[in-house]
Amino acid sequence: MLTQQEIDEQVTAVEAAEVKLDLAEAHHADAGSEQAVQELRVARATAHAARDRLRQLRTRYATEQAASRARGAAEKAFGERERKAVAKRLAEARDEAVSALVEAERAAVKVLTATAGYEAVVRSTAAELKARGLSADDGQDMGGTVGGVVHLDGEVWRPADAGSLLAAVARSVVAAQNPRHPVAQWRQVAGLADQAAQDVLRAKAAGR
Repeated sequence: MLTQQEIDEQVTAVEAAEVKLDLAEAHHADAGSEQAVQELRVARATAHAARDRLRQLRTRYATEQAASRARGAAEKAFGERERKAVAKRLAEARDEAVSALVEAERAAVKVLTATAGYEAVVRSTAAELKARGLSADDGQDMGGTVGGVVHLDGEVWRPADAGSLLAAVARSVVAAQNPRHPVAQWRQVAGLADQAAQDVLRAKAAGR
């Protein structure tokens, strides 16, 4: 914030510049040389710049002082009782958001852990079926595997990447609230196979 001292210092600078301008004008009147003309031009430009700077500082100072007075009046009108009520409202809203965040983080960890466990079961089952010589590409519906995917009793079990599944859920939830939000515009990082696995799990979840 600008101070009165800075204004006073600029006033002194203007006075000094005008003294130099007076001297340059007197010298020009007596000498009339090219050097005297140049010195006069420089002195006039310096004096003009100093006066212009002073006007700018005074305008800024007046604006800042007016804003400071307005701020003081506003603070005086914003009483302690009202201030405490606003602070309480803010704290309650923040605490609610923090509690929801804690729950969301726990839920995210649960999703990651459970999905990783599901992926491990699917992959181990696929390996077991392969070891038994049961292939799903032979048209047998009873059970088999192909490409790490398990086919059993008419259902298809696909390993799902936990991280990309969680990202897809976050993107979908945000998009439902605000389609223009940057998170809603996240690019799908899953491949076609993982996308199919996500679709199955999310369809099952939507049915509950």
